[in-house]
Amino acid sequence: MKLSEEVNQTFPKYRLLAYGEGEGMNIEKLKAEKFDGIPVLFIPGNSGSHKQVRSLASVALRKAIDDSEFKVHFDYFTVDFGEEYSALYGGVLQDQVKFVSHSIERILQLYRGRKPGQGPTSVVLVGHSLGGLIAKALFTEPEFSPSLVQVIITLATPHTPVVLMDKETHDFYTKIDTFWADSRAASLSHVTLVSIGGGLRDVQVRAGLTQDTHADLNINSNAAASVWVSTDHQCIVWCKQLVLSINRALFDMIGPISKQITMDNKLRKDIFHYHLLHPSGGKEYDPDNLHPATMTFDMNGYWSDILKRQFTFSKGNVTCNHYSMIKIAIDDPKQRFLTLDAVRMSADDWVFGCKVTKVHKNTRVCEEGENLSSKSSIIPSNSKRKAIHLDLLEMKQKFGYTHIVVHTPVYTEDTRVNIDVYNPRERSISYAVPKWINFWRQFTVVEKTVQGAVFYNLSLTGIDHPWQAYVVKADPSKCLSQDEVQPHCGLAMFITPWANDATQTLLGQGENFTNSISAKLQTSRPPGSNDTTETPQVHFYLDPACTYTITVYPSIPQMMGQMIRFYAPLLLPCMVAVIILIIAFQMRRIESSQYCQSTLLTLLSAVSPVNVVLPSRMVAYLLALGPLAAIFPKTDIEILQSSGLDFGVLPIMMFFAGLGTVFLLTCLAWGTVLLC
Repeated sequence: MKLSEEVNQTFPKYRLLAYGEGEGMNIEKLKAEKFDGIPVLFIPGNSGSHKQVRSLASVALRKAIDDSEFKVHFDYFTVDFGEEYSALYGGVLQDQVKFVSHSIERILQLYRGRKPGQGPTSVVLVGHSLGGLIAKALFTEPEFSPSLVQVIITLATPHTPVVLMDKETHDFYTKIDTFWADSRAASLSHVTLVSIGGGLRDVQVRAGLTQDTHADLNINSNAAASVWVSTDHQCIVWCKQLVLSINRALFDMIGPISKQITMDNKLRKDIFHYHLLHPSGGKEYDPDNLHPATMTFDMNGYWSDILKRQFTFSKGNVTCNHYSMIKIAIDDPKQRFLTLDAVRMSADDWVFGCKVTKVHKNTRVCEEGENLSSKSSIIPSNSKRKAIHLDLLEMKQKFGYTHIVVHTPVYTEDTRVNIDVYNPRERSISYAVPKWINFWRQFTVVEKTVQGAVFYNLSLTGIDHPWQAYVVKADPSKCLSQDEVQPHCGLAMFITPWANDATQTLLGQGENFTNSISAKLQTSRPPGSNDTTETPQVHFYLDPACTYTITVYPSIPQMMGQMIRFYAPLLLPCMVAVIILIIAFQMRRIESSQYCQSTLLTLLSAVSPVNVVLPSRMVAYLLALGPLAAIFPKTDIEILQSSGLDFGVLPIMMFFAGLGTVFLLTCLAWGTVLLC
């Protein structure tokens, strides 16, 4: 794209580009710089390529053709920073911000001349990695108008720095955090900010660092509805499931009259919440028609009263409307809660509350039901699957329902509905994980689940630190034979309540199923939240044809992986401290006896954590005191404590890790000298 001569001279290495594909009229319009869609600007991150825009833009192009024959579409732009290593040298960050600011102004200039009210007044920003920070930093520019950006989507962006390599990077982060903290409720209140992390597979930017306190929605890709997979740092920009969800959300934000992104900030938040967190219906969000408040039932359909507490309805081909009525009997403590697990349920409106029943043709029926389908959610499976949890006591006393009705529409194929009525005290189990590492022990939490049970909730108390890692296993046994063409699978979900984070695994029989899920934190518990926030949980959606044994045991390899993931940056300063101690002791020996002691001998005999850990702790506490805290920057220990990452023996562990690393490197150096 053509930029002004001044911009080209100031930023000779940077370029602004527009995305297009195919041939013919569309390409000619791009070459002529004629645009009539909704502008989106993709900002790459550290060593990122402008070509990473392709997945988002290509899917948006095809969706526009399919939905409206390209009458309503997005114009994708991208900036080329020459794949600069902005994470290693913060001196280029401010230049990138200024260039993006000029690029946004240039993009909006391309739409001038259109009829009033039809041209765009803002640009949607999608930032990958540090590109997300560039998007946030735009608002710190004095000459940049905040109204030019309404929506920001960040992908795997480290809103908290991974490693601060220089002062420029530190000042850049500080400037952004200070500005957003001061302006979020004022001049930035109109901005919809969504942060999406990659989860466990992203070893460059762990999930906790992608959490932004100023974001309207923080979520990891493995917890995002209809995505449910973790992505690595690069893959997040072309993960098909995530790309589809983002594009669906953007298309749903288009106003019916303006044909541009809606100015209703609440509606934009609701759309993102629906597509990424809680989709209860189809692929489009229409709040007025998503779930009708009531539905009139077909009294001539097939009606059945479900009298059993655990029951499964399964039918290959539904030839008429099928209604299953579950009576609410709150007098029985064993019937206080209901879980419905609907597999291959294509209907968006499928569960209702009934207040009045009558007899029609010798069958008890309900004429009209109040829609409860918005309370349901789509859950991971090998086919379309929905689940809902209902407090029957609340349904009876607050809403006056006498029955819960499950509707299976006519022509539905291979639908299976698992019904489970139970006392929540029997299915909610709290287990305190062992505080100390047990290398060999396996703890049985549930010896045998209830026959026909669908749902169990296991709360794991004591998982407070990121280094902890456990494996929760649900082994199926005594499974009844099934005649289904598509075997039913159970599901285990590890949920972190203080973050939109969940990992899942399918449960089943055979070698293809491990029937185990890792219970470990990707985002540390917020300090002071032990009494106000729930503990991590594992939700089990079981195959009612099987009974399960649930066990928990520590995983040493995963604990080591957690230590590396969260604390690896601390290894370098610990190694430097060990080397300084070695040099100091050697210099002292040279001064006293004119003899330089072996590095290995000095390392093994003289270097001790007492020389580093205790003094550093004392200095850190002194610097955190009132008068000194205003002068000196925050210490690493203070940052770790405020992030919920510190625990008692962490400094000693990291010091010994640094000592061991220096020892190995020293042995390697000596071996190289001797062999060469």
